[in-house]
Parts: sequence; structure tokens; C-alpha cells
Amino acid sequence: MNINKKVLYERLMILFAGIVQVFGFIISITVEDFSKSYVPYFEFIVPVVNLSCAIICFFLVIFPKFRFLQSVVLFVQGIVMTLNNLIFLGVFLYIFGIILLYCYGYLKSKRNIKIIICMILLFISFIPILFKNDFNFFMAIAYSLFLLFSYSHLYLIVKDNLFELFPFLADKISVVSLPEPGGTINLAGYGLSDRQINLVKKYKKGNASYKLLADDFQISESTIKQEMSKICKFLGVKNIEVLLFLLQQYEVE
Repeated sequence: MNINKKVLYERLMILFAGIVQVFGFIISITVEDFSKSYVPYFEFIVPVVNLSCAIICFFLVIFPKFRFLQSVVLFVQGIVMTLNNLIFLGVFLYIFGIILLYCYGYLKSKRNIKIIICMILLFISFIPILFKNDFNFFMAIAYSLFLLFSYSHLYLIVKDNLFELFPFLADKISVVSLPEPGGTINLAGYGLSDRQINLVKKYKKGNASYKLLADDFQISESTIKQEMSKICKFLGVKNIEVLLFLLQQYEVE
């Protein structure tokens, strides 16, 4: 039985997030000292938030297609953690929520971007409350952004030099004979048509969805999908994600 590791890890992440929320609920109903929290009516709001988030997480384990709810949980917990003086964790969760929305494609429309801007402004509105904490809030934001861009930078370096760092992958990522990584790959030599070659070049630049490619080439999205499937077959890769990974290693002509 083949298991999609991406889906497996996502569900495990959500499952353990739900378990953490359950523990958070138990802890919140047993805490007696609320003096360090800025959450109003702490003894009521925090347990309700933790229990609600736990239910959402367990729901997502069964129905993972409602991915936007992951960010809802992260936004809510980010704000609550921040107001509970767990500032670094709160800011990290909040930024993580925004990243997931972007990666899942919820930020493509202008309307959704406006919603995110409102969420960010809501978060920033807590700054005056936390200002007296010796700039811990601002340090948490700077630290979270440092981690974000550091991991992004590392990912791009590894991706762009994948075969140089791991030469054995060159023989495993494709079933056809390919030139040495860092060289030039002549797509016409693999049976690709002129349109498919132009499609590959456009796709290699990144940020090109099926819809954008269809608009650029003035053909239907279904045709784009068929063409991309053929290109993957010609180059001997499993899917378009692996195709992009492969193309990053070459100059395409």
C-alpha cells in the first residue's frame, strides 16, 4: 500500500495539534493564577478556545480538505498564546497560519488578501497591550521572521543544487538519460513539441498555475494538464512537482 507521505505528515501534525489542545484545555481549567494573562475572563475563554480548537483539529484529521481551518486554529491560538505572555510561540503560530494559507492557495484572490490584511491588523492591535513587556513582542516577530526566511533560503539553496549535493538522485528522479546537472537540456531531443517546450520554460520560471498557463497560451486548463502529463512522461518523472525539481538543475532550450 502506497502512502502519500505529505498527506500522512499533515494528518499527524493535525492529530498531535488536537492532542496538544486537549492538554491545553485540561491545564486551563486547573490553573488558579491568571495574573500573567491579558486574556479577559481567562477561566472561561481559554478552556473554550482550547476545546474548540481540539474539535476542529480532530475534524480535520477526518476531513482534511477543509485546510483553511488549520489557519483558523493557528490564528486563534496565536493570539491567545501571545496574550498569555507566550509571545514567541504566539507569533510563530500566527505567521505559520499565514504561510499555510499562502501554500494552500487561499491568497490568490484580492478578496482573500484583504481578509488576511484584516487578520494581520487585528494581531498588530495587541501591540499596545504588550508594549510594556520590554519589547519581547517585537523580538518575537523579528525572531519568527528570521526563522521563516532562513528556512526559505536554505530550501531554495538545496533545491537549486539538489543533484550537486546528492548526485545519486540524478539517476533516480528520472528514467530517461539526462545531461549532467548544471548543464543544458535540449527538450526537442526528448520529443517535445514547440508548444510543450515553451510551456516548460514558462513553468520553470515558477508561480505559473494551470490557469495562468492556460491564459498565456490561450488554451483550456484541461489541455494544459494533458500537455504537462505528456511532458512528465517524455522526461520520465512522476508528476509536475518532480518535473519542476528536475528543471531547476538545468538551463532549458
